[in-house]
Amino acid sequence: MNILLISPCPPDNQRHDSMSIPQLTLSLIAGMTPQEHEVKIIEEVFNEVIDFDQEVDVVGISIMTQTAIRGYEIANEFKKRGKTVVFGGIHATVLPKEAKMYGDAVVIGEAENGLWEQVLTDIKNHSLKEFYKLDKYPELDHYITPRRDLVKKTAGKFKIAPIETGRGCPYNCDFCTVPKSFGSKQRHKTIDCIIKDIENIEEQFLFFLDDNITINKKFAREMFERMIPLKKGWVGQASINIVNDKELMKLARQSGCKGLLIGFESMTDTGLNKYRKTFASFDRNVEAIKTLQDNGIMTMSSLVFGLDDDTTQVFDTANEFIQKSKSAFLQACALTPYPGTEVFDRMKQEGSILTDDWRQFDAKKVIIEPKNMTADELQAGYTEIKDKTYSFGSIMKRSLPNIFSGVTEAALYFSLNNGARKWHNSGLTAKPFRNNPDMPVDFDVTKYVQPYNNSHAK
Repeated sequence: MNILLISPCPPDNQRHDSMSIPQLTLSLIAGMTPQEHEVKIIEEVFNEVIDFDQEVDVVGISIMTQTAIRGYEIANEFKKRGKTVVFGGIHATVLPKEAKMYGDAVVIGEAENGLWEQVLTDIKNHSLKEFYKLDKYPELDHYITPRRDLVKKTAGKFKIAPIETGRGCPYNCDFCTVPKSFGSKQRHKTIDCIIKDIENIEEQFLFFLDDNITINKKFAREMFERMIPLKKGWVGQASINIVNDKELMKLARQSGCKGLLIGFESMTDTGLNKYRKTFASFDRNVEAIKTLQDNGIMTMSSLVFGLDDDTTQVFDTANEFIQKSKSAFLQACALTPYPGTEVFDRMKQEGSILTDDWRQFDAKKVIIEPKNMTADELQAGYTEIKDKTYSFGSIMKRSLPNIFSGVTEAALYFSLNNGARKWHNSGLTAKPFRNNPDMPVDFDVTKYVQPYNNSHAK
């Protein structure tokens, strides 16, 4: 069969030359596909155009919440042409019945352990089921060769390859989809499999997709040691408490670590106490970032705005944190109640979600009415913190401890900040998004895109 795997993206989210981390999911699915089938991959985020009239038997569409509506539009076009459409991805996992309205089948959760192969077999035998799900989370000790030859591997100015060492996260943040989709216990691939994967990657730069690459310090230590001879540069996500383990921090640097994305989430006293992912005080976290800088590792700080205890003071606190620590980059996230999370369930019941247009659920747009400020106040503060952080003056002031480790580090620093500046200045996140008064927030996605089967039958 001819199989087309698609990662959809709304037009206003597509990247031209700014930083965007390539995905791994579709190349893994392609790697699981038996060789008797022909596979192609389309990633719309990189402006790749879909030919709806091409010869294809099966269309697999992987959707996140912000790409779901675009995914449903694509499915409709292929359904009109009589093609078999299978959905997967995080959004389809938490809302499988919604996804099923637009496709023939939905894969819930992960597709390893022969699940994807079973889907293809059932299609071939005309016995396709509506839903496919493993009985338990799969072990990751079987090496799958990702079909990276089928995907674009450019992020801004970098040739970069995505890679993972495991899945799952134990922190259980109430706004995060990871525990629901991948479990609250981390499962690792074997180090032999990881090293084999790295050896097969042509690119000199890697992005580790794991939510916390150093949560198992013994595992991380051995992996970093074995990575040293491979001479790859990499960035990934970790906890700030890596600074408590000097040996691990130095091994990370020796293995090629250029920077770490760290989820501080909040620098308010209540935020630090609630999420307990960082050190307990503002000053200790600032000091920790400087320790990483002294060891040649830049910090990309992730902060969430609009949490229950946030007041307008949160923006001044965040700005002070970024400027004092000279964080290499700010990932500024507007609190987004993703379906499948505790925050979504609670805010839906409270009526504090302003829109049910999934296209706006990208953590870059204000779509909620917070508890301790208005949506407009959240928007004003969110815009201001990005104005300050992504200004040329701030970028240059924060550059000093981050760019002297090498040419690659300097290029990464400016690529990250200039990409964020360009995105911010596009104006796409400059206002709160609310449904029109005559459009209820009822999470009926059919008012945005009608399923082909339903509309065709009328």
